[in-house]
Amino acid sequence: MLPLLKSVVTPLNWGLAAESMKGSHLDEVKRMVEEYRKPVVRLGGETLTIAQVAAIAGHDQGVRVELFLNAGIFGNGTESCHTLPHSATRAAMLKPSPSSSTRILPHVYHFVVTITASGDLVPLSYIAGLLTGRPNSKAVGPSGEVLNAKEAFQLANINSDFFELQPKEGLALVNGTAVGSGLASIVLFEANILAVLSEVLSAIFAEVMQGKPEFTDHLTHKLKHHPGQIEAAAIMEHILDGSSYMKAAKKLHEIDPLQKPKQDRYALRTSPQWLGPLIEVIRFSTKSIEREINSVNDNPLIDVSRNKALHGGNFQGTPIGVSMDNTRLALASIGKLMLLSSLSLSMIFTTMGCLQICPQVEIPVWIMVSRELKLPWHLIALNSNTLQIRKTNEAIEILRLMSSTFLIALCQAIDLRHLEENLKNSVKNIVSQVAKKTLITGVNGELHPSRFCEKDLLQVVDREHVFAYIDDPCSATYPLMQKLRQVLVDHALANGENEKSLNTSIFQKITTFEDELKTLLSKEVESARIAYESGNSVIPNKIKECRSYPLYKFVREDLGTDLLTGEKVRSPGEECDKLFSAICQGKIIDPLLECLGEWDGAPLPIC
Repeated sequence: MLPLLKSVVTPLNWGLAAESMKGSHLDEVKRMVEEYRKPVVRLGGETLTIAQVAAIAGHDQGVRVELFLNAGIFGNGTESCHTLPHSATRAAMLKPSPSSSTRILPHVYHFVVTITASGDLVPLSYIAGLLTGRPNSKAVGPSGEVLNAKEAFQLANINSDFFELQPKEGLALVNGTAVGSGLASIVLFEANILAVLSEVLSAIFAEVMQGKPEFTDHLTHKLKHHPGQIEAAAIMEHILDGSSYMKAAKKLHEIDPLQKPKQDRYALRTSPQWLGPLIEVIRFSTKSIEREINSVNDNPLIDVSRNKALHGGNFQGTPIGVSMDNTRLALASIGKLMLLSSLSLSMIFTTMGCLQICPQVEIPVWIMVSRELKLPWHLIALNSNTLQIRKTNEAIEILRLMSSTFLIALCQAIDLRHLEENLKNSVKNIVSQVAKKTLITGVNGELHPSRFCEKDLLQVVDREHVFAYIDDPCSATYPLMQKLRQVLVDHALANGENEKSLNTSIFQKITTFEDELKTLLSKEVESARIAYESGNSVIPNKIKECRSYPLYKFVREDLGTDLLTGEKVRSPGEECDKLFSAICQGKIIDPLLECLGEWDGAPLPIC
């Protein structure tokens, strides 16, 4: 610990940068959320965070900024589509004010002409124009009203005259990176939330795929050394630890090891290795932007103690551009994992009769946007970080769409697992009942050789995919009836000389068994389906016993979505839109963090 503390105070600042990365990414996200929700943002000049900037940008009412004024702009956003959202301008326009507490004003301004890499000259000039009272300066008030400079000062409770800029002050106002770093702060706040969401969604994906939790074992990731990978695996391990799905999957693998591949699909078992480096990139970019929003951008800098004017280039926005490029590529890669996971999900559940919401909704969109996200905008936007930030903000929106669609698909899979379990239970009960009734005894009540068939018959039900036959379970062309008959035929062939007697022949029992099964099975399956649809299933939903339940509950109960079937008029797009809107409004944060509320920040011990 001592060497680290020494490194913190070194003049090169690497130690301080390393110190800021201590602790888990999840703890940092929790701190961001806490800061974001505080009613007052106090700015001291050196401790501003991206969460505070995002809070100022994201709250039209209820957030008070102390010591700083949010100033005005030119244009009202109606002249063309090339305008920046008012949330972004609010984040950018933090400037010193003699007022101890001011009211926040949202703004929209033209930004295409700005060259962020050489300072946000044009948009920041709108602030300078407002502060100095230029007649053509405008601001947009809280209700969308257009204000001139005088009206804006009155609304902000600034009772003094317009500012008279002294030497160098005008240049100091316009030659900085406030716009770029402000918008980058908004983008990175959302990126951090989506990164944690992707970890939890990967764990839910493992649950519904009946995966093997060994892919999260700490030893695997400890030997790889990357902290992001280790944390991603530990978070997934926490979600899966004690999961009822994992318990059922373990039992399934023990009973029939050949029912699934020895190794799970890449998208499942390599998700920590994939997400870990991406989270590291997003976290490092976050720290880079936090350093930027607390930095001095003036040029020249005046060193009074040495009586010097230092001509440099702190207005250069390269840290913003690099952070945004890296973040955008990380977001694209997270989306790529969701695409591959969704493909695996749709393949397994298509064979189970699932509505193919993934191919219909996601794949056409994702193939298009994955190309869009990864275009080399650093070449296109050679000297304009604003364009890079805009494209990264678009990547945020696209990943929100991906996340909402993927989570809807996962909830669909959870419900299908629940339905599958209840339907299979009803089939097993009837097969067992019919076997006991028709196979145990002979015509005269004596024990019959066919009594040993029941175990193998039930094993057929366990191994057969429910949705391969459940729409017509008694059909002779579907695999269930075919395989049940094959069990009886195999036992009959092994029955030897007993088959020559009508009283001990298993062949003679096949017709009786099948007729009785056809009489009862369809009715029982229909009853099980009706009970499921009415919420009275015999077997409860396993998700309620899992740590991932808060997200499922949020989607199904809070947002009012439901299992998608062909009988309902609602489209998958409508359900996805509900969740997408909720994610955009930040409503998913609480259930997401609730899933991880019991995590102690460390992987499970290796034992």
